[in-house]
Amino acid sequence: MLTITNYTIYHSPNSYLGVMQADRELVGLPVRIERRPIFIPHDRGVRVADLIGSQEPPRKSTYHREDCARWAKRYGIKLHFLDSGVFEERAMRWRQSPFGREELPARAYYAAIGTGREEDFDRSLFRTAWIQGQDVNDESVIRYAAQSVGLDADHLLQRALDEEAKRAAREALNTFDRDQVPGVPTWVVNGKRFWGKDRVEWVVQEVKHLLDKYC
Repeated sequence: MLTITNYTIYHSPNSYLGVMQADRELVGLPVRIERRPIFIPHDRGVRVADLIGSQEPPRKSTYHREDCARWAKRYGIKLHFLDSGVFEERAMRWRQSPFGREELPARAYYAAIGTGREEDFDRSLFRTAWIQGQDVNDESVIRYAAQSVGLDADHLLQRALDEEAKRAAREALNTFDRDQVPGVPTWVVNGKRFWGKDRVEWVVQEVKHLLDKYC
């Protein structure tokens, strides 16, 4: 069984599209995907560009929106964009929250590990964000996503607030930095980094090459 690491963030349309596509392309292969949703601490901004010390000017943001819409249509993936100004309104709330952006859903995911439903929960958070347009940084939305896959939402959130889940989320961010990940989604396959939804085909090629070589 080949293990590959996948770094994502829930409020990233590129992460959502890449994850959905990769799941389709890797189905049936002896591969274990180690999910590592990350969060953005308060001192590192609210955007992924802030997290990695980059910038995202308005024209780049509008291009990403167009590109994601085309990508979703091409691969038949449902995608609902937020209305203008919604992200900015949410960002103001995230700055005032005791948690960094995406920290609570990431901690909830790590708290779900071992239930056998962590992968379903991960997908539920993405669907809730990018089909229903909900803010997965909100506790009530996390409850909904958990209940939709049969998890005990109260127990899950209690575990998410424990030190173990906090450490797991922090360690994911630490490995994101150690692996020099340039953005999300990124897959790390045998030490090689593949960044972006447009690199899923390359991920699959590398996986098949390694399986042919070692299996």
